[in-house]
Amino acid sequence: MQAMENRQGISYCPRHDRDDIPVMALHCSGADHTQWQHLVQRLDPDFRLICPNLAGPEAVAAGWSMTSYALAEEAKPLIARLRRQSGPAHLVGHSYGGAVALHIARNHPELVASLCLYEPTMFSLLNRSVPEDLAMFEEIRILANSISDAISEGCPGFAAQVFTDFWGGQGAWQELRRDRRAALTDWISKCPLDFGALLFEPTTALQRLKQPTTLIVGSQTHRQTKRIGELLVAEIPAARLVEVTGAGHLGPFTFRNAVAELVAGHLCAFNADHHVRTMG
Repeated sequence: MQAMENRQGISYCPRHDRDDIPVMALHCSGADHTQWQHLVQRLDPDFRLICPNLAGPEAVAAGWSMTSYALAEEAKPLIARLRRQSGPAHLVGHSYGGAVALHIARNHPELVASLCLYEPTMFSLLNRSVPEDLAMFEEIRILANSISDAISEGCPGFAAQVFTDFWGGQGAWQELRRDRRAALTDWISKCPLDFGALLFEPTTALQRLKQPTTLIVGSQTHRQTKRIGELLVAEIPAARLVEVTGAGHLGPFTFRNAVAELVAGHLCAFNADHHVRTMG
């Protein structure tokens, strides 16, 4: 597997030639392009895996804030990359990366062949009139503000611990390697921007999505992400919901092989159908 990186920080792993079917895999908040690179070993030869780096602390340095940043800004370089492909790409995403994938599919459907998403954190879906959903939305808003306050008060390490323990469970921060703690502490200033983009992303046009969509959730995940999965599968006409037994929100890391098999299966099903239609 050969990995290359351009000046925009986008890494990709070409397997064959430029006529291969592109698969763009988007990482979660706090991770990088290496999260999904193992998929290249599981894909059919017809596919080519593209693993971009999403924006990091440089977005804060550029002047963006929790109230101004949006998924539309995050998606700009990805859309430019997709437009250079020979055809529509399959989008794979986890958490924040899954929400970015949904944004692209909603606003540029011609660029997207299908979606395979592990717990996309479209928190704005919870900001509705159902009291239970509103309570879950408020919990995330308070979490985001707490992390933002800790950063403003000069405590990035504490902010990174709060973020990690929320998604990974109490004690998850202590279980991380020292280098991962350092990397998350370095990244954490971007975290409020991600939360702001997710809390206020428009939720229109989901019903118009025509692409085959696989939504994956963990059986032991947070109530927010489980509910978001239910709402998405109810609104996206071609969506199906798959559960990974025993997994939480960090399933792509803790249940890596199981999640990778589901992603590969989603893509193989498309490829088989594509070959049948081509031969017909």
